[in-house]
Amino acid sequence: MSIPTPFLTTTCDIYRPFGAGSPTTSDVACRLRPRPDEAVTESDCTHTLDLQPGVDIRDGCTRTAGSSSMTFADGDEVRVPSGGSTRYVVVRVEVVNRGTPAQYQRAYLLRHAASWPDP
Repeated sequence: MSIPTPFLTTTCDIYRPFGAGSPTTSDVACRLRPRPDEAVTESDCTHTLDLQPGVDIRDGCTRTAGSSSMTFADGDEVRVPSGGSTRYVVVRVEVVNRGTPAQYQRAYLLRHAASWPDP
């Protein structure tokens, strides 16, 4: 395992697509961390979620050929802890330490506020 088990402090459920009625994957070991306030902007994420490599988690980012800008749409929905009611949309997923024994995935999340309309 790339992330030692003691560092995966909680579990999450992954829903596909965002707003699905039942989880695609349940009880996924993970580590949720809030981003510092100074690192968060309106279009940015509020939390990061570290997961083992191979977990099927998908973002909603696309990039037009020949352009360096990204378009964000709804990616997967994540609920932390597993079975909980706090909802996050997956904005972006990256592989950290690619090709090394310490490889893992980091998902950038935006917390879903109850006052926002569901897609």
